[in-house]
Amino acid sequence: MMAPVGEPELQISTDGVITLRPPRPGDARVLVEGRDGEFFKWLGPGAETPNPVACIWLGDELIGWVDYDVEQDWLRSGEVNVGYYLFPAARGKGYASRAVELLLLHLERDTGHTAATLVIDPENVRSLRLARRLGFVQKGEVEKGLFFARRTG
Repeated sequence: MMAPVGEPELQISTDGVITLRPPRPGDARVLVEGRDGEFFKWLGPGAETPNPVACIWLGDELIGWVDYDVEQDWLRSGEVNVGYYLFPAARGKGYASRAVELLLLHLERDTGHTAATLVIDPENVRSLRLARRLGFVQKGEVEKGLFFARRTG
């Protein structure tokens, strides 16, 4: 998925360790090739040609993606639903947390969105830890899992 219609494109952004940049030609193929059992377990089949808001880079290596959408019927005005995925070799190193933080900065700085949400399967321990580490607060449940939210800024 790319930035929702009418949303500003994410500009290249870095925290000095990882870099977010909009997808480039060829990135979709690498994103599909990087899928593993964890991807399918937590995210389902995925798009045939993924086009996330941003690809996550570590130096010159594409290591995953981060995305958001506004189409969920349980979202309130000003909220977005955030998603992310890291390739297996990049997991457990804090890169997903860094990528979500950079995406939240983009949302705060460049959009009118004031809150971000995560929907996490109760068995997805890594994502539950990420949510808590980044200050997301559990607000209940939606059809696909536990519902967390926090302000973008």
